[in-house]
Amino acid sequence: MKVGIIGYAGCGKTTFFNALTGSDAEAQGGKTGRLNLRELKVPDERIDKLSAIFQPERTIYANIQLADIPGQAPGSGGGFDASFVAKMREVDLLAIVVRAFEDPYSPDAPRPVGEASDMLAELLLADLGVIERKIDRIKKDHSKATERELLEKLQAALEAEKWLRDIELSPQEIESLSSYSFLTLKPVLLVVNTPEAMADEASAAPVVAELATLGLPVFALSAKVEAEIAPLDPPEQLAFLSDLGIVGTARDRFIRSAYAMLDLISFFTVGEDEVRAWTIRKGSTAQEAAGKIHTDLAKHFIRAEKMTTADLLHFGSEAKGQEAGRFELKGKTYLPEDGDILHIRANA
Repeated sequence: MKVGIIGYAGCGKTTFFNALTGSDAEAQGGKTGRLNLRELKVPDERIDKLSAIFQPERTIYANIQLADIPGQAPGSGGGFDASFVAKMREVDLLAIVVRAFEDPYSPDAPRPVGEASDMLAELLLADLGVIERKIDRIKKDHSKATERELLEKLQAALEAEKWLRDIELSPQEIESLSSYSFLTLKPVLLVVNTPEAMADEASAAPVVAELATLGLPVFALSAKVEAEIAPLDPPEQLAFLSDLGIVGTARDRFIRSAYAMLDLISFFTVGEDEVRAWTIRKGSTAQEAAGKIHTDLAKHFIRAEKMTTADLLHFGSEAKGQEAGRFELKGKTYLPEDGDILHIRANA
């Protein structure tokens, strides 16, 4: 999964990036045009417990790739740099950071709803520009009349300030648009960066409710507070946050939000060589899950041997779980559930 963090300069998105990763990315990244990239390991107690049983050579967690994408000054009207728009199109989820704290370096009062609305408009305009240019290129090509008709439908929606994800599109139309990677088809999470006094959920509730009127999910945190404690050991982090009335780190809360928005689940492969988490969308088939491991496994799929993590941890080994009748054989159309342990069998 790839997440792009965007926002206007001064909103604290690089501080948010640091809070999630525990790193120390350049504090002025958004102003200097620097693109910060990090891999974020997804913590999972189930992986830890499975590794304790198998004692593997390697334990590999699922991961999220985070991209802190530079923005521009609020109200600049200049739009995004084309190279950074291209980076946005590569991600699965866009996290828009908005400022709800007083900035001593800015004469402007916080306007989180206004910032979010302006940023959403920028994304819409970026897609509209792509569509207008494409229509202009193919308008005289009669062999592409169907494509032009679809693009004109999208153009009309965007000109009416509708996001493409909110209009009715057939599965075939969505598939035909996949190469465009339209920003307005992507899920968006609004991240409101609060002052320390609003670091806890109850205090942040009013600004969260205000942003929720835009019809998008909202994630609240004080990025400054969370970034300061991110390098600490986990028990120290949780104790510090508990004193502030916050349950869980920003990283853990954000991961849960991202997984829920993208409808993601994890399945595991286990053995003495490796215990590993794999991420798939809920509703993927066993054959598609096999393809996450290796394309050949999907191509030559025979069956999946399945046990739940809960059963393996209860019985202590796969052999004992099999003796208890908890080991099942599944075909290619089986829909894996979160926490399944799968062994994929395929033709050589």
